[in-house]
Amino acid sequence: MTVLTLPLSAARPARRNGILSFLNNLAGGVREGITVAGRYDALAQKTDAELALQGLRREDIPRAALLGRR
Repeated sequence: MTVLTLPLSAARPARRNGILSFLNNLAGGVREGITVAGRYDALAQKTDAELALQGLRREDIPRAALLGRR
């Protein structure tokens, strides 16, 4: 398990806009990660012949998932 720690000092006043911006960016990153994982899973379930029809080989799946190519 990976643990993420953030340096939030109690002495520093809370910045509402900064925290909201951080949370929006974090949520966007999580959504993007879920999308990439879904594309990867969809491509990984295809046969080699199905991948070849799309111009892909099995070793191309990670790159294709990141770039959004199906």
